[in-house]
Amino acid sequence: MNQLVAASPRARRGWTALFHPSRHEMDTAAQPRDGLVVFAVMWGMAMMLSAASQTWFLRGGQGLGLAFLAWSTLGSAALLVMNPRKTSLLLIVAGLMTVMYLLLLPVASNNRTISLFMNTAILIAVGSQVIKGRTLYVDREAPYEQLRVVARGLLAVMYFYGIFHKINIDFLNPQTSCATALYQPLMKPLNLGHNLYGQYLAIASTFIVEVIAIVCLYWRRFFWVGLLISLPFHYVIPISGYSWYMDFSSLVFALYMVAVPREVASGLYSSGVSLLRQVPRLRAGSAAMVLFGTVWAAALVFAWLVAQSHPDRDGQLIWHSAWLIIWTIFGGVSMVLIVRAALLEQPYSEAKVRSRQRWWVLAIPATLFVMSASPYVGLKTESSIAMFSNLHTEGGVSNHLVFPTPPYIFGYQSRAARILESSDPSLNEQAMDGQFGLVEHDIALQLLSNPNMWVTYEMGSQRFERVTAATYTGHRPNWIERKLLVFKPIDWARPKVCSH
Repeated sequence: MNQLVAASPRARRGWTALFHPSRHEMDTAAQPRDGLVVFAVMWGMAMMLSAASQTWFLRGGQGLGLAFLAWSTLGSAALLVMNPRKTSLLLIVAGLMTVMYLLLLPVASNNRTISLFMNTAILIAVGSQVIKGRTLYVDREAPYEQLRVVARGLLAVMYFYGIFHKINIDFLNPQTSCATALYQPLMKPLNLGHNLYGQYLAIASTFIVEVIAIVCLYWRRFFWVGLLISLPFHYVIPISGYSWYMDFSSLVFALYMVAVPREVASGLYSSGVSLLRQVPRLRAGSAAMVLFGTVWAAALVFAWLVAQSHPDRDGQLIWHSAWLIIWTIFGGVSMVLIVRAALLEQPYSEAKVRSRQRWWVLAIPATLFVMSASPYVGLKTESSIAMFSNLHTEGGVSNHLVFPTPPYIFGYQSRAARILESSDPSLNEQAMDGQFGLVEHDIALQLLSNPNMWVTYEMGSQRFERVTAATYTGHRPNWIERKLLVFKPIDWARPKVCSH
């Protein structure tokens, strides 16, 4: 009988522990290094997916220098996933991603912009320890606490604008809503893609999920509710295949992994190590490398087999499919582990009284908040967390229910044109229906970068015929404007259909 009792805890270990947890795992440690380790794993995956999405650079489309940088970032991020204890790798990945972002300015991606803010926080928080001469592998308390504050702030800003930008008539319309565009691929196998009730539910659930998420971020007692709602939501979106959404979802997962209560991060670390040690004859670090390599190889082979049924498509399909398989596995396991740890640790202990944070810790999410309001003040419409929101603010008229007339402070969006004809084939094709437009800033960039190009457009009541770089008389963007301002193409059709 004693032998059976002694054996029972062991029976609950192994891979089945993923679904039948043991409280012992949660009580093994509660150190800040545990939180940084689990964050590093997910941050490495997020940066891998971000680098992998830049296929044009990886293939050398912008020169060997950027290709080398892109592959170096991808490789360093992979090493970080397999060696999350090495703080030097975390710094290298953050540095490489920051350099890549600066070289590619202006950047339209919301994912890369939010990543820039977090990578900046990593460089400052961890880099300051190097400057002070402290040992990175021991003194992690200060950077860990700083990154937790920054991550929670970035998530709060993201969810706020994820709600606010969508308060427009076209997102609320199931015929045009981006929620419908994401819902239909997921429900197509069930023949529910065109179900009107389902489409309205998709729209409503978008607001409900993001409201709950932002509230639970700062309501410690119910932090686990936010995880239960948010993580499955972000996990499923990339699987729709609507767009390369994996990098954004993995970014959210990573921010959550450092924002969770300390005891949840500790439990996640302990259970992750416990599972990895089930691989026979390997330590946790070695097991991580083997499992990662095996999953990647299997995903690549499976994606190649799937692509054989679509011979008309190029290698991009294999590349995208392989990473989607990796996200499905890696993201799914991560989601179960973090929710499991969050549920086991209830009720969370009272938050300790912390010293006042440095000014830059709060300045990083505050800067993102101000930048994300740019569509309403006449500045950039890209990289403002307005992705898949159906938002229109150009030309002095908005579909937003709060700002039907945007309170422009800057005039970039007021100079919005309807493109009628162009010598550029791709631009001309988009202009054929008469509903395609650009702000004057982008017209100037197009013309000045191609002296042989001409474009005919209407701006207000004026028509400009076959304008070239030589005959263009409008505003010419300076270096700062070219690097910091990026605008979406304008869709003049109403209702406004979903775009990124």
